[in-house]
Amino acid sequence: MSANPVSPRRTGFAILAVIAAIAFFIAECGTSDHTSNTGNTGKPTVSAIPPSSAPSAAPPPAPQPPAVGKDYVEGLVESVSGNAIQLRTRTGAATVDFTPSTRVADVTPAQLTDVTPGSCVNVRATPQSAPTDAAITAQSVTITPAIDGKCPPPLGFYGTVASVSGNTIAVDNIDARGQNTPTNVTVTNTTTYRKQTPTTTQAIEHGKCMGAQGTNGGGVLQATIISLEPCPPMGRPHHHLPHLPFHL
Repeated sequence: MSANPVSPRRTGFAILAVIAAIAFFIAECGTSDHTSNTGNTGKPTVSAIPPSSAPSAAPPPAPQPPAVGKDYVEGLVESVSGNAIQLRTRTGAATVDFTPSTRVADVTPAQLTDVTPGSCVNVRATPQSAPTDAAITAQSVTITPAIDGKCPPPLGFYGTVASVSGNTIAVDNIDARGQNTPTNVTVTNTTTYRKQTPTTTQAIEHGKCMGAQGTNGGGVLQATIISLEPCPPMGRPHHHLPHLPFHL
């Protein structure tokens, strides 16, 4: 059976419908990327330009340095093996561990002229002179290096030297609350002076006297800071080992 012939008029309507659909589709695609809503006029309105990104927030504060720890040991370095130090102390023996982040300093003799404005000092008062907010008399003065432009917080009285005049050192004392209190430190003919110079753990070796501060765990001191200095002359009893300043 032969197929019925398609009416020319019906074919023309189909072609026109297809053309109209394609034209509508193209029009929609052309306006969707560049227009949004239409206003009351019926004309398409251009989409608003997205606002520039807001300024970046302030960077987070720098992390606080790790706690120094308040446990302390000192003695003669007997041996160093890996990160472990064996000490001979006044009362026996002790083990000290260190890490690459442990701060180490050599302690050398100094004098009053080494105390200059802007330097960091740690002062040990004489037994007869307890620290006050006004003045103390120094038994020893240790000059310490600044860390990140600030004087490190050791144990005891410390601060930044404001001026030196005669036998008086004016110090901006930093108390436990982090506040500065001007204090006059009087030095005498018997005041001793020491100076700390940063060094590395390679300087820890047999025969040196060492003080370590940190946290005691399981009978081993995990050192945060270490001070090194030459030991007293040979022949002196080990209980005469000097008390190393601990103000790095």
